[in-house]
Amino acid sequence: MAKRLLERFRVQDDHEHGYETTKWINPDIAPLPPNRRTWGMWAFLGFGSISNLCISAWTGAASLLSLGLTIPQTIGLMILARALICLLVIGNGWMGSEWHIGFTVSQRIILGMNGAYIGQLIRIMLSIVWYGSQAWLGGLCVSAMLSSWSYNFLMMENTLPESAHMVTRDLVGFVIFHLISVPFLLIRIEKAKIPVITANLIVFVTMMGITIWACTTGGTGPLFESGAKQPSLLTKEWAWVYGIIASVGNISAGILNQSDFTRFARKQGIQVPGIIFSLFIPGMIVPIFAILTASASMEIWELEEPMWNPLTVITQWMMDDYSSKARAGAFFCSLGFVLGQIAENILGNGYAAGMDLAGLLPTWITIKRGALLAAALSWAVQPWEFYNTASTFVSVAASFSVFMGPLTGIMMTDYFVVRRQKIEISQLYTGSKEGAYWYTYGFNWRAFVAWVVCFVPAMPGMIAAVNPNVKINDGLYKYYLGNYIFGFLEAGALYALLTFVFKPQRLGCQDDFDLYGTFEDDVAISKGMAPFERPKGVDGPIEGRSVHLQDDGSKNKPGPSIAV
Repeated sequence: MAKRLLERFRVQDDHEHGYETTKWINPDIAPLPPNRRTWGMWAFLGFGSISNLCISAWTGAASLLSLGLTIPQTIGLMILARALICLLVIGNGWMGSEWHIGFTVSQRIILGMNGAYIGQLIRIMLSIVWYGSQAWLGGLCVSAMLSSWSYNFLMMENTLPESAHMVTRDLVGFVIFHLISVPFLLIRIEKAKIPVITANLIVFVTMMGITIWACTTGGTGPLFESGAKQPSLLTKEWAWVYGIIASVGNISAGILNQSDFTRFARKQGIQVPGIIFSLFIPGMIVPIFAILTASASMEIWELEEPMWNPLTVITQWMMDDYSSKARAGAFFCSLGFVLGQIAENILGNGYAAGMDLAGLLPTWITIKRGALLAAALSWAVQPWEFYNTASTFVSVAASFSVFMGPLTGIMMTDYFVVRRQKIEISQLYTGSKEGAYWYTYGFNWRAFVAWVVCFVPAMPGMIAAVNPNVKINDGLYKYYLGNYIFGFLEAGALYALLTFVFKPQRLGCQDDFDLYGTFEDDVAISKGMAPFERPKGVDGPIEGRSVHLQDDGSKNKPGPSIAV
């Protein structure tokens, strides 16, 4: 009975494409077949916009103004940052759109079949942390929405102890947000494009409505005439550098695993227009909305400090006047932000964690199961502590760009420079010691050396950023401020040098036929592959085409390949 129960939970084989689920492969991490690649330009426009149409994108404008830059300077900084992000996102997502494999599997190319688990674990941890963080913000949106229904809820007495670092009203919103997120976690990624685009439109209208109200009521406010005090540690030039690097670093995890989503592209390159538009239009407009609203809030409520969180504005409406008009405005604006938080959290964190967990345990975990597991585990990080206390943990997580930058540089160098965009797909799903990506005991030491050498110099700055009591010299701190780009370039160059001196085996090789039914016939032929074809009347793994994997490699042979 136990065996039958385990078999029910085991991820099913893909008989249509002729392979069995093993510790290296299941249908969710295999190269995507054409019928699952449904994303076109509009889908990528929606995907690229979600990170700009949420609460954290709105509040992020405060960090740029805190550098002491003027509004025109801040806008110029954002343009440069968006251009850099655009190059990184498109570059690191290119492998996914060409070979239809995600970050989870591509790590086997970079770090080795066993080393890939390290990259996956880091990404899983970050996804769980940020899932909890965004869910807490989503819970605050739900709390504001419920407050518009009931004055008693708005003024609910807190029954939690002070040590809980949250109030009862917000806990209720957090629980409800988690519950309403579950059905969305069950949607297959390739079918999520319509809900995501719909949510984006609603959130954009919500943000625009709040901004129009604020400017109509309070004008543009004082922020357009004066900026915040500039930090004494930074000159104006370094304020620009830090602002650009911080903007990139804030989405460094999303840049790193970009191929998780570009692999759903209907064809190579179709993602580019949508990504460019989403980064430069919503990505520029939303921070301007935030600055206008925050500046106007200082005039409306005669404040010394602006309201950077739109939920604070919404709550203040109801505190000032709990009329039907104020309640209706609060309800619809809160609902819009709830939808935005769901879209951002499910696609940006839930699905991402699900993919990496599926790569960690392919035999038992699918993307859906992994996403649900990540949502459950996000409670353990206690995200309310991030916003209501001085949390060292979240400061460390926010500084993880020092690891992401060098690894991203290694990934792009390996794909474009070292391998010249040639990959042996069959070798990504074999535990054979003769496999192309086994390297040394399953670890690509070249990548690890380049990675470690280039993130270690930033560690003193990271420690000082987390603990202000730690003092370091100005040079080390500035290296930390610019480490994403410094680490990216240095790690890429060092990795290229190491692979030139210590050349990995089978560079320039790729499979001679489409083992997994990944490509349309004409695309396979253009790559020098024989198209996938299932023999009539054959059900199950196809002899000679399925890579059956044993840990000891005794029954494994490198997949058929040709030198290109």
